[in-house]
Amino acid sequence: MNRSCLHHRSDADHHGASMRSRARVVGCLLAGAALIITGCSSTSAPSRPHSSPQLTMTTATKPSLSPGAPPCGVPIPGRHRYLPSPAAAGAVLLLGTGPRGIALGAQADGDICQMLPFAEREQALGYHVAIFNWNTIGSSDYAADMSRAVRALITDGARRVVVGGFSRGALVGLGVASRLGRPVVGVISVSGGPSPEEGFPTIRSLATYPGPILLISSKDDWVFPRGTSAAIAAAHHGPNTLLVVPGNEHALALLQDAPVRQQIYAAIDSFLARVL
Repeated sequence: MNRSCLHHRSDADHHGASMRSRARVVGCLLAGAALIITGCSSTSAPSRPHSSPQLTMTTATKPSLSPGAPPCGVPIPGRHRYLPSPAAAGAVLLLGTGPRGIALGAQADGDICQMLPFAEREQALGYHVAIFNWNTIGSSDYAADMSRAVRALITDGARRVVVGGFSRGALVGLGVASRLGRPVVGVISVSGGPSPEEGFPTIRSLATYPGPILLISSKDDWVFPRGTSAAIAAAHHGPNTLLVVPGNEHALALLQDAPVRQQIYAAIDSFLARVL
C-alpha cells in the first residue's frame, strides 16, 4: 500500500494520485498544528496469530519530555504510560486512569503524536485513553495494532472500551470490534469506509459489530463516495448514530472548522457518556 493515502475503491484508481498527494498534505498540516487545534486505522485476525512484543513501560505523573516518552516534542501532562516497541512501530501511549477506556487509531501515516491533542481532550474529560503507532514494518496488520492498544488499556485497568478513530482508525475499529470481546462496548468512526488494503473491502465488512456505533463524516467527503457512512448504518444490525456535517473535509481535517468541530465533539461526548 502507498502509505500516503488509502485506496478505498477499485474504481477510484484514476484519481488515486491526487488523493495521495492531498492526504500527505493533510497529514503534514495536522501534525504541525497539533498544538494549535484541539484534535489533530486490528485484534489479531483469527487466521493470523499475533504475539505481543516485550514492551517496557515508562510511567510519568508530571509533564515531561523524558527519553521514554514518544518523540512528539511537547510535554505530556498528567499520568501517562508509554509502551515503546522496536523503531516505535506499534508503540502505545496510555493517558489517564480508570475503567472507561478509549482506543483511538490515527489516519494513514498517522501516529501517537497526530492523535495526542484529541486524546488529551478525552483524558481531561475523565477517560482512560490509548493511542498508538501503526506498525508499518514488514507485513502490516492494522487489526493487531488496535488489539494491542485495547489489551494495554485492559491491563491498565479499563473495564469497558470504545474503539475507533479517524479514517484508518475508524474503519479498522469498525472492522475488528466484533472480534475484541466483551470489554468493547462501542465504536466511533470519523470518516471511515471500506478499504481492501486495510483488510475491510466492503460496507458489510464494516458492519459486523452488533453494539452501538457512532458514524461521523462530511457530506461530500473527498475520499469516500457520498453516503458511505449512511450505507454502513443501514447495513449495521444494532444501535447506531449518524452525523453528516457540511463540506468535503476528511477525518481530522473536520476539526479545523469551529462550528463543525463543536458538532463532532458534542456527538462524541454524548456517545461516550451513553456507552461508557
